[in-house]
Amino acid sequence: MINDNSFNIELLYMFVQVSKSKSINQSSSILMMTQPDISKKIKQLECYYGKQLFIRKSTGMEQTTAGRKLYLEAQRLIQQFEQIQTIMTENTIHIKDLSIGCLDSISSNVYSSFFIDSLSNFKHVTITNRIIDLIKPFNNGKLDAILLDSEFKNKFTEKFSEILLFEEPYYLVYSKNNTLMNKLSNRINPTDLSSLNLLMYPKYCPIHQRIIQIYHEIKITPPKIIEIDYSESTITMVSHSDYVTILPKSLAISKVCQNNNLFLKKLDNNFTRSVSLFARNKETLHLVHNLLS
Repeated sequence: MINDNSFNIELLYMFVQVSKSKSINQSSSILMMTQPDISKKIKQLECYYGKQLFIRKSTGMEQTTAGRKLYLEAQRLIQQFEQIQTIMTENTIHIKDLSIGCLDSISSNVYSSFFIDSLSNFKHVTITNRIIDLIKPFNNGKLDAILLDSEFKNKFTEKFSEILLFEEPYYLVYSKNNTLMNKLSNRINPTDLSSLNLLMYPKYCPIHQRIIQIYHEIKITPPKIIEIDYSESTITMVSHSDYVTILPKSLAISKVCQNNNLFLKKLDNNFTRSVSLFARNKETLHLVHNLLS
């Protein structure tokens, strides 16, 4: 074994993820690391053990014999490590002492069971559709953990820990009588979207902000957006007119299932939502994450 003091548990987390996905590219988004950083850490782990762990093939990253052995042991070690984390936090942080915040679109359609079961157990719960109502109290210490779109973490002013919870595409929701949709394909692109009558929450809404952010990222002028401050009014107008709206998959499916007059189409791959759990420290992060799982 090569003596390398830089070994840490994060290397094993990275190694297990690459082993599962067999892809540095896919692991990059999940681990929130660049592909060169992952390749560098794989090399670091290989140097530590003095063994090649992966063989790059056309089908993906295939484990060597040494890699398969390490994978089995790494899973056991990670499980033991997380158990230790739980034990060490049991007597230091309690759910009744924590204040948590969440966007309404996440709490109602993805983690409804969690919030139903835990609503009265936390010290305080904030559920809102305004980003600022989560970010501001998180920055000033009034919220210990929040569930929020990952892209808005650049608004945090204090140190934080993060776990990516899930990713989902955005969908276009429209009336089955919307004649404008007949000319479009099943996968809506940014140019298509600019030709439609788009109805959305005001700019405080994370969905609204994320759509504008995506257009800036791909360097295309955003479409004109008509703002309505109430979700039920938005859905009612969309279902009886040529207006359309954009919702994340979980919320879009919920609305369409409740209204037989609505259809949906997936937006292209530019329009993706990532949601993370953020906490002010790792102990709180792991405690809440375990409750969510």
